[in-house]
Amino acid sequence: MDNNKESGNELKNRPLKTLMIHGEQYKTLYTNKFENRKTWAKPDARKIFSILPGTVLKVSHNAGDTVEKGELMMVLEAMKMQNTYYYPFSGKIKEMYVKPGDKVPKGFLMLEYE
Repeated sequence: MDNNKESGNELKNRPLKTLMIHGEQYKTLYTNKFENRKTWAKPDARKIFSILPGTVLKVSHNAGDTVEKGELMMVLEAMKMQNTYYYPFSGKIKEMYVKPGDKVPKGFLMLEYE
């Protein structure tokens, strides 16, 4: 038997939960995947995350620097290609969490605006 699937008796013993969709209530069983999902949070525009895993080759500014929209932020090598990142808006850098030579995974916090 697959460890991820529950038997019919185990399903019968689980209480039904209320799911609200567009104002309508439904009684249902939640899957383990649904119950253990990562909850959605509104993205914070002041935090810049990596969209690819890779190695940081160049960082153009440090914490405390003021930057303009469209300026070079950094160069990240991913899959043997150099990806150039530009600042999405003007502001002051609160913290730079990467430096040249760092290997970053996807979703890594690279910098934060004030």
